[in-house]
Amino acid sequence: MTFIDILGYKRILKTRHAEDIANVVKALRTFTAGDGDDCEPPSRSDEIRLYTQAFSESVSDAVVRVRTIDTQSQDGPFAYELIDLMHAMIECVNRGILIRGGMTIGPVYIGADGKGPIFGDGMVRAYEIEEGEAVYPRIMIDDQALDAYLTDETLWQDGAFDGYEARMVRPFIAVADDGSYFVDYLRAAGPGEFDAGLAGQFEFLQQHRKLILDNLATADAKARRKLVWLANYHNRFIEELRRGYDMEDASGAFYAEFEVAPRELFDSLIVEVSWTGLIDRLVEIGGDNQAAEEPA
Repeated sequence: MTFIDILGYKRILKTRHAEDIANVVKALRTFTAGDGDDCEPPSRSDEIRLYTQAFSESVSDAVVRVRTIDTQSQDGPFAYELIDLMHAMIECVNRGILIRGGMTIGPVYIGADGKGPIFGDGMVRAYEIEEGEAVYPRIMIDDQALDAYLTDETLWQDGAFDGYEARMVRPFIAVADDGSYFVDYLRAAGPGEFDAGLAGQFEFLQQHRKLILDNLATADAKARRKLVWLANYHNRFIEELRRGYDMEDASGAFYAEFEVAPRELFDSLIVEVSWTGLIDRLVEIGGDNQAAEEPA
């Protein structure tokens, strides 16, 4: 299950009109809704266990998603949840919304028809991750969920942990500098996720950059630190993506398709570093002399 909320919601409440806030919350609920939310309630209680489905409940800017895993059809619920979360994050970025969340595994009650109320140990753990551990605009994946994924066949497609399963899931999982895991939506959102293909991917990355810069322009110190983390994540991915292209483009194929040189395009996707100004100034003043005098 996954607990999600909007990053910077308190600031949104103070700076936007009620109608704008309502649209933001509605958008979040739409993008994070489960596939089972729109289904007709099953006529028999065991029908909900035929195949994996996601259900959701929302309060204010918070959304709780629950995906069933103990089902008759072994259709890969872990991968399905990662895919849904990646799509939700893409849509939220396109609407100017930054979200944070915690994904875990554990017992949760959703009701005989999947319509709730939702409660249980799994929900508590997901909330704890979102509230106390995720910190930055990311959906953090609990170690407990990953440990279960490596050993529990109910989480695998066709009940097999094979090369196909590994190749499908690998792009969705990133490791942060502190060893925590999070949904790597930039890497997972390849050209195939966009109607315009590669051009659509580049457009999304431009929107992602713009969202970071727009928020940095008005962020307080606490919010700024979270946005710097996002900017660093963004820049690392752009540099990684850049390595897959010939920056010289001798054949001109890249320019012919996108009407811009590859180097120019990738340079335009980078979030310019502005948070090292103090250190840069100290280095500038200090010059090339690295040996500081000992105090008298």
